Amino acid sequence: MTTFVEVGKDWVTLLRDFALLVLAVLLIVFPSQFNSILVNAGFEEGSVVGFKWKSKLVESDNALKEARATIAELQGKNDELLKRLGETAVKLPDAVALQSIEKLKDENLRVKTATQQVQARVAQTIESNAPLVEKALASPERRGSSATPKSDYNVGLQTVGVSDTERESINEKLRADGYGLDPTTYSYASDQRPSWFADRSTVFYYSAAGFTPAQELARFMKSATGREFNVRRGAGLGVDPARRDVTFYVHYLKS
Repeated sequence: MTTFVEVGKDWVTLLRDFALLVLAVLLIVFPSQFNSILVNAGFEEGSVVGFKWKSKLVESDNALKEARATIAELQGKNDELLKRLGETAVKLPDAVALQSIEKLKDENLRVKTATQQVQARVAQTIESNAPLVEKALASPERRGSSATPKSDYNVGLQTVGVSDTERESINEKLRADGYGLDPTTYSYASDQRPSWFADRSTVFYYSAAGFTPAQELARFMKSATGREFNVRRGAGLGVDPARRDVTFYVHYLKS
């Protein structure tokens, strides 16, 4: 009797998570329709499948990223529950239950395939949204009067083909302009450029909020060196997640 109760509970949990997974997938596949329905109904914010939804671009982009993680988590739970049901079913003589579990496995496989396709679309959407999100975050309305002071920034200067003396001089200019400096700063010889170093002078930022400050930093570096600097979003490996908004690494390549 206890075994049947446990199986029943697992079935209920599986069906619940399956329904949540389908809802999350639909939210991403039809974001515009879903957004319009909610806005027309008077909703500006809500909670769906564990992540918050807002009708604005920046918040919607964040919701997509959270949805991607949520879908992966729900799919993982589905897989685990199916595994447990399969293990329990071996102990049961009920052929009907075994058949139902096999059907659930087949359905889960189809959903997993569809989910992987949706995850790929989510990644593409997030990537294509990035420039728009950065512009939205860079707008005066978003910046308001609470701009981060330069002293809170963490600027790390790495150079290739630049002497230690020149690099230190640039760091002094950055400090004099109010920038906070990262202790990680180094000069590499022209023939010793590391494989991870940018192929041209670049300012790297690590969150959408850092896009505009990175542009300002690139302009400062141009005035200090007379050279153009690209602005590019970095992968952020090794960057403190709590400091992504204010961390910037500068690759200065002098050929």
